[in-house]
Amino acid sequence: MDNTIKTIIIIIFVVMILYIMSALSSILVPLVLAVLFAALFQPLTMKLSRSKIPNWFIMPITILITLAIFFVILNIIIGTIGQIGEQQQFLFNRLEIRANDLINWINTSVGIQVSSVNIFEEINKNINANWLTTTGGIATTIGTFTSSFFMFSLYFVVLVAGMANFEKYLNFVAAEKRESLIQSVEKMQESILKYIITKFFISLTTGLLVFVICTIFGIKFAMFWGFFTFTLNFIPSIGSIISTIPPVLMAVIQYDNFQIPLILLVIMIAVQFSIGNFIEPKIMGDRLKLNTITVIFGLVFWGYIWGIPGMVLSVPLMVLLKLIFEHSPSLNIVARVMSSPERKE
Repeated sequence: MDNTIKTIIIIIFVVMILYIMSALSSILVPLVLAVLFAALFQPLTMKLSRSKIPNWFIMPITILITLAIFFVILNIIIGTIGQIGEQQQFLFNRLEIRANDLINWINTSVGIQVSSVNIFEEINKNINANWLTTTGGIATTIGTFTSSFFMFSLYFVVLVAGMANFEKYLNFVAAEKRESLIQSVEKMQESILKYIITKFFISLTTGLLVFVICTIFGIKFAMFWGFFTFTLNFIPSIGSIISTIPPVLMAVIQYDNFQIPLILLVIMIAVQFSIGNFIEPKIMGDRLKLNTITVIFGLVFWGYIWGIPGMVLSVPLMVLLKLIFEHSPSLNIVARVMSSPERKE
C-alpha cells in the first residue's frame, strides 16, 4: 500500500513538473540557451581568470564577442529580408510560372481541369483581407522575441559573472566531499562542452558547404540558406532533412529545367548524409552518443514541452541528463539504456 501511494505521488509530482516546464517556457528556454552559451565561453573566462585578469574586464570581452555573433546573425537575416523585398516581383513571377506549369500538367496528364492562378494577386488579396490579423501576429512575434532576448541577456550576464568564481563556489558547497564533487562536475562540464563545441563546428561546416554549393549553382539567398542549414542541424534527424528542401525549391523556381534542382538535391543529401553518418560520429565519440530511440524520444518530448526551441535543445538536454544519470549509481542503468553501444576498434 505504501509503495502504491509513493508511486502515485511520484507520478503526480512528475506531471506537475512537466506542466510547470511547459507553462514557464518563456522563462526557461532563454535560461537553457544562456547556460549553453555561457558553457561555450567557460574555457575563455576560466583561462582569463587564472591569468589574474579581473572580472570587470572578463565580462565586457565575453559580452562583446556574444554581441558580435548576434550582430552577424541579425545582419544575415535583415540582408536576406531586404533581398527578398527587392526581388519579390521576380520571385512571384517565377513562382506563378511554375504553378501554371504544374496546373497545365494536371490538366493534360491527369485529366482534372484546374484554372490558372496569379500568385501575386492571390497573396496580396489574402494579406489585404487579413491585414489586421497579419500585423497583430507580426507585432506579437516581435514582442515575444524581444522579451526572450532580454531574458537571455540577463541570464547570460549573470552566468558569465559567476563563472570566474565557480570553483570557489563548489569548494564552499561540497565541504567534506569537495574533491569527488569537483571531479564529477568537471567531467560533466568537459563532456557537455565537448558536445556543444563539436556540434557547433559541425553545423557551421555544413552551413558553409551549403552556402558554397548554393553559390556555385547560382541559387539566390545562398548566405541565408547556409545559415538556415546551420541552425536546423541542431535539430536531430529531421533538421538536416528539412534544411535541404528550401534551397532545392528555390532552384525549382529559378530554373526552367529540373536537372539542376535534381543535381542540387543529390549533392545536398550527400553532404548531409556524409557529415551526419561518418564525420560527426567519428568526431563526437561514443561516450556522448545517444541511441536512436532516445534521440527521437527527446525530440518529441522537448518539442511538445517547448516547441521548436525545445527540438533544437533536445539533444544537448538529453546528453546532460545522460551524464547526470551516469554519476548516480541508482540511475546508471538509465544512462546505459540511453546510450548507443560502443564500437569495437
